[in-house]
Amino acid sequence: MNKKMLALKGADCHVDNSKQEFAMRRIIFVALSLSLSLFLLTPEPVAAQDEIVVTGSRISRANKFEEKGGAPGVTVIKRGDFLLLEVFIESDARDETERLSEIAATIDRFIGLARADTSIELSIVESGTTVRNLTTMNYQQGISRGGRPDTSIARIRVKTAIPEQVENSANLAGKLSRFVDKVDEKGRITISTNGETAVSVVDPYQYRNEVVAEVVKEIKTITETLGPEYVAIIEGLDRQVYWDRKGDIDLAFSLPYTYEIIPNTLHSKWRMEYED
Repeated sequence: MNKKMLALKGADCHVDNSKQEFAMRRIIFVALSLSLSLFLLTPEPVAAQDEIVVTGSRISRANKFEEKGGAPGVTVIKRGDFLLLEVFIESDARDETERLSEIAATIDRFIGLARADTSIELSIVESGTTVRNLTTMNYQQGISRGGRPDTSIARIRVKTAIPEQVENSANLAGKLSRFVDKVDEKGRITISTNGETAVSVVDPYQYRNEVVAEVVKEIKTITETLGPEYVAIIEGLDRQVYWDRKGDIDLAFSLPYTYEIIPNTLHSKWRMEYED
């Protein structure tokens, strides 16, 4: 096997015989890691106040972090902002113009009922993640052919705010289903749901600094437990925050960070990677 060194990465760790100075250096190192990570936040691809629907699971998050070298050691759990239920409005009228007219009339009935119930909001989801308020126009971009010939289907979301204190999350889902049941099916319209809810969060990146702080806090605790002879080398605090659903109404926020504990007596740490 012909091995070629690809990279050498060093991190200075100067020697000092004073244990007190070792301890101070360790604390300063961890505090500096937090300060730099908060300063070097990279711009995120989502606008600050966008509402994002979360459909991932623990499995999808584990896959993401496996690519980065392992599952997240630290997660921050936050309550979602809204619970959403996807609704399918389908017409099988023979004429396409009639199908679109029936769907439009049904959308109007949804909007009218939502105006009478301030706890219910109507939305669409753009690009698979971004939640937008439903209007009499924007739902049209999501109309597609149904599963049978001569059918058209529109997809919207009904949603309700998730209270901070929730005794039974199933009640929220039931509330959404009951709202959908109130809408009359007229003409050749069929209204259905798949019964599965999603959670959305407004401005998910607001939790990034909190995740970074928790990561640094844990690593600082570990180095203090090991003693002043060790320091931590942290990587990944500048990466994008991830979020996934945890349970019915909560979200787990995490970062694909890694760290290594090394003796403080080392002048430098070398990382070597090889290829065949």
